[in-house]
Amino acid sequence: MSKEIPILRSLDPYHQRIGYLNVLAKVAVRGLDVPDALRGRLEDLLFEKIYEDDARREVLLSRMSGARRKMLDKMREPEEDPAAILRRPDTRADWYYLSSLWLCDDIMPSALGFIGKKRVTRIIDLGKWTGILHPTLELSDTGYLLRLLLENSSESSSGNMVSFNLLNPRIRPAITLLYLRILLSAEALWPFLITELVMLNDDPDGTLATRGESALLRRAVNRMISIVGSTNDLDDVFLMKDLLDFKGSIETKDEPSAAKESTAENYLRPRLEILVDLGLLARDNAQADGKHFRFAWNVNDNTRRLAGQWSALAVSDPPIQKYLKSEFFTSMASVFGKTCTRCESYEEILLRFCKAFNFAGREFGFTPGTILAELACLLAYEEDRLMEIESVVDVVLDAARGPWAEYLHFSGGSRFDQEFLIRIDATLEVKLTEVIKSKKGL
Repeated sequence: MSKEIPILRSLDPYHQRIGYLNVLAKVAVRGLDVPDALRGRLEDLLFEKIYEDDARREVLLSRMSGARRKMLDKMREPEEDPAAILRRPDTRADWYYLSSLWLCDDIMPSALGFIGKKRVTRIIDLGKWTGILHPTLELSDTGYLLRLLLENSSESSSGNMVSFNLLNPRIRPAITLLYLRILLSAEALWPFLITELVMLNDDPDGTLATRGESALLRRAVNRMISIVGSTNDLDDVFLMKDLLDFKGSIETKDEPSAAKESTAENYLRPRLEILVDLGLLARDNAQADGKHFRFAWNVNDNTRRLAGQWSALAVSDPPIQKYLKSEFFTSMASVFGKTCTRCESYEEILLRFCKAFNFAGREFGFTPGTILAELACLLAYEEDRLMEIESVVDVVLDAARGPWAEYLHFSGGSRFDQEFLIRIDATLEVKLTEVIKSKKGL
């Protein structure tokens, strides 16, 4: 084992809807922040009260089924208006939180997971765990990339903010794929969970459960520990500490423990709900049994294809970072059944990198090259073109030694490794476009 195994140890039902990170990216700043200020901006956006005279209200209500409307009425917290005590008990102010209108929108695969004001800091926690925020609460490069993609999405950029649902993580394909990259970087358990899920689903004698000794999360964790390495090696024990602690928090030993059964279920639910939000798992609300679900998720074609792609990551030393650099976008095209053509042209790859810089590059100073390569690949994917980060970086570094070198400026000079900071002259995009048109005879 080469490095510590990342695990999201404190993921719980307050993290069921990954789209809350969209809201966090929207209000966070690229500078030092303080918890109260960040929380205040989150609350201002999530808990804006939408009254009858607000144009957004009827538009958003019209996008809800009858069942979702019933759920919406349960998402109002006790009123803060002191005058509310003077109203009759059967009446209340006619408003909805903006976030509850978003959550109950039929475009959302599930309306579960409403986060009230008392729990809003859980969004900030998730932002730090997934790298959207730095520990200082500053928006990271990845978080900034998420915000730019949100602001540039078709609904947002066209000014159609009435129906723009900020909780939807599938606003555009680039955002869906960015979330998958974020999640894989933050937790190595995902491939093992998906593999176990599909295997149990397809086994005639298999049982999918949220609780008990055969609970899906317990099986996935045990599978991971058995494959990742021997715990007799002191170095391995240290590197696997968080994973082993996580196992201890959800497993029962001598006799069933209601608390640990609940913990195992509560840690599993957000992981499965996140997959639902990203279109990689289906949800069957008909499986409800009172207030608890037996197993409310169904494997779909995307789940099976994802298991096929990620099974290679469920190995002793998960090659997740290599996969993210050199295979991810090709893999995701297969998972989502998307027909794409690979970018082979040196000039096209460099041009797409230049466009990424003009889209997200820092106005002053230098920008991390791998972030720009990631953005270039995300935008290319949306145009049915395939590139991988590693190959984009190779092209850029090669260009630093060729005829385009004068337009590329590296921090500290030309760099010949995979991590570099770069600034690009604005004229390079124009010149590359001319070369490509010339080669096509346009």
